[in-house]
Amino acid sequence: MNHIIKKAKNTYQSIIKEFRPLLFDKAFAGFVRHNKKIWKDFSYNNSESEVLFEFTTMQPNIISCSYFANVLAKKFNAAIKVYSFGENMHTNFSFKRLYKSFNGKSFQYCLNSRQRIELEELFNDIYPQLSSKKDVFDLHVFNIWVGDLLYDYHLITYKVPTVDVNDNRFKVSLKRALYQLIFWRDYFDSHDVKAVNVSHCCYLVAIPMRIAVHSGIPAYQVNAYGGFCIKQERLWAYADFYDYPELFGRLSPDEQSKGLTIAQDRIARRFAGEIGVDMPYSKKSAYTEIKKDRVLSDNNKFKILVAAHCFFDSPNGIGPNLFVDFYEWFEFMGMISKKTDYDWYIKTHPDYLPGNIEIINNFITKYPKFKLIPADTSHHQLIDEGINCVLTTYGTIGWEYAALGKLVINASVTNPHIAYNFNIHPRSIDEYEQILLSLPEQEIDIDINEVYEYYYMNLRRDKMSNWLFNDYDSFIENIGGYINLFTSITYQKFIEEFSYKRHQSVLDLLNSFISSGDYCMQKNHYMGGYS
Repeated sequence: MNHIIKKAKNTYQSIIKEFRPLLFDKAFAGFVRHNKKIWKDFSYNNSESEVLFEFTTMQPNIISCSYFANVLAKKFNAAIKVYSFGENMHTNFSFKRLYKSFNGKSFQYCLNSRQRIELEELFNDIYPQLSSKKDVFDLHVFNIWVGDLLYDYHLITYKVPTVDVNDNRFKVSLKRALYQLIFWRDYFDSHDVKAVNVSHCCYLVAIPMRIAVHSGIPAYQVNAYGGFCIKQERLWAYADFYDYPELFGRLSPDEQSKGLTIAQDRIARRFAGEIGVDMPYSKKSAYTEIKKDRVLSDNNKFKILVAAHCFFDSPNGIGPNLFVDFYEWFEFMGMISKKTDYDWYIKTHPDYLPGNIEIINNFITKYPKFKLIPADTSHHQLIDEGINCVLTTYGTIGWEYAALGKLVINASVTNPHIAYNFNIHPRSIDEYEQILLSLPEQEIDIDINEVYEYYYMNLRRDKMSNWLFNDYDSFIENIGGYINLFTSITYQKFIEEFSYKRHQSVLDLLNSFISSGDYCMQKNHYMGGYS
């Protein structure tokens, strides 16, 4: 009898969980009703054509999805199909109702028996050919480059700093990649897909995007913070930094002048230790005035600061670097340390993720010339104590230390500062080695206005989050801070601020962006051009 009661209780709890948002979350239910009213005339569910959208549970991105999906569906006279990579969206009643409220129809994907046989055959053919990390990174399947996606997926999934092809977990990652490649290859072959929108251009979730690009089908990463049209020559979102000098040159002299002044002011605020300046998610500042006991050795040696990245968080997320991952980058610096007489220091971000310190400590045991300094040490103190140079792959410290007049060397030709000369950008590992071996002789003439220009253009791109909200910064303030952005309060405030005039302007903007074929959503898509 007890087991019957327990089973009934579990069933009841499961049902409540399925229906909870619609039954108990007024903002969630209100957003569903709002969608039904707004998007009722945009439905093309009977169309043989379709636009694909990756499922998300993030509230601001669901709002952006409701707009972009319907604009694409109307443009192509296509049905909106929503797919999931792991969340059981197709069995969750509340989320099915949510996506259906703006004309989205979910579907479950899995391999049939023929595809599963192909999966095993393909794995047995490919895996023996992967004898090195570089083999993994360079992997192409069906003439589509997927090695970088597999590489970063494996690191983040298992929280490992590098790939070991002999690790059984890597075999699992490889099979997952091949599984998705087979499914999506056949899906695109058998369905009239007009466009696809993905959440990320890295990890395995980007595989549908890569197949779409390979097939000449429009591919996008559009979310609440902006949008990108992904193409073969630029397979990653957020890589518009290559265009910053050209885009800045298109601005009016008045906006250029005001932009440099804005950048100078905001940078000064960040260096004064103010938290959250153009980084609403940040909880700590790396530029406080708090002084600690001396952390650098008091000697005349050349002092290097290595600005560590998170080892397993998408090292190739904006394109390939000089090294396939951050661990390989560290290993290379470790070998250089044996050939030089520098003082080497490592500093993590103040908000570092668990697991990184253990990796760094093991590295220091192997290469004892390196010293880990406290993560909350102010960069002002490090500069006062004599840091001569910073090494990073593509971190924001590139512009930060340049603004403070210090030498920064990037280990990537796809770093965000590549279009400017305020950092050194070696183009190969050999060049990088030669620079590291002669660091005391390296000089750089920093034009501070280049730093300000970069910062302003980055800020201008980030402000495209206003495409969805009347004013993103004010919206964040009105919901009680960034911490509430991914709650149903976002739905509530969005509906409260809703107007049909704003609604139409968002539709016009998206249509303009799609028609332009531009890589990045820009102000000119709703201003009629740069002014």
